[in-house]
Amino acid sequence: MIDMFDRMRGRVLGINIVDLLVVLIVVFAVFSYVSKPDESSYGGNQMYSAIQDFQRLDSRGFFVEAEINGTYLWDNTPFKKSGLLLSSSGGRLRLKTTDGTIYVIGGERAYLEDVAASSIKMEPVDNYLVVFNLDEGSYNGFSDLLAYLERVKSEMNAAHFYVDVEIAVDAPMTPAERQVVYNEFTGLYLVRNNYFSRTEPDGFVMNLVKAELGELSGLSIPPGKITTGRIRAFAGYASEPEQDFPGDYHIVAASDLLL
Repeated sequence: MIDMFDRMRGRVLGINIVDLLVVLIVVFAVFSYVSKPDESSYGGNQMYSAIQDFQRLDSRGFFVEAEINGTYLWDNTPFKKSGLLLSSSGGRLRLKTTDGTIYVIGGERAYLEDVAASSIKMEPVDNYLVVFNLDEGSYNGFSDLLAYLERVKSEMNAAHFYVDVEIAVDAPMTPAERQVVYNEFTGLYLVRNNYFSRTEPDGFVMNLVKAELGELSGLSIPPGKITTGRIRAFAGYASEPEQDFPGDYHIVAASDLLL
């Protein structure tokens, strides 16, 4: 009969302790690999991992879209929607759909949020970003600024083009006109944030934070001279760009941010 613990020979159930430790380490490693979610798929009990991965991508300028499956907690009906993930905190995600509706997403045991998620699938809008700065400048109007940015996007062969920029407009705007633009802002999809930082009788200053160029052409900005500060630009690509770009820039890969 084999003793369970053989202290003289350093064995457990007849197996050398060192060999047993090696086996346990291998089993643990295999289990960890098998139980790890796909690069962009998470169960409702993996909310912390989903939030961490989203925050890594978000902090480097990536927009992230997601498909959420779960339960809509207001009436306990099935929930399945896709949209854009917004910056969030407190162990939850926020999903903005294309119609502008925002849902607060919790894990499978959530009860305070709008949705208890059973599965989350995330995918960055771009796989690569080229990040660089553009100098401040003056333009004859908002359309003139957009035309300049479109030329830069075209020269870089980018699929998407995002900007962080402060824009001063020399044109009066009534409160009603300003509300129209604000309403247009809220209807934009690929825009992280936007606001009026200053308004005066003869003009105003607005800030765009990570705004996709294609979203901006429909804004009702009144005609007038425009001056911008330095523009932080992000050119988005599905595959790694092979061309070199002038000036200082760096390339960020979404895959490098997902552990």
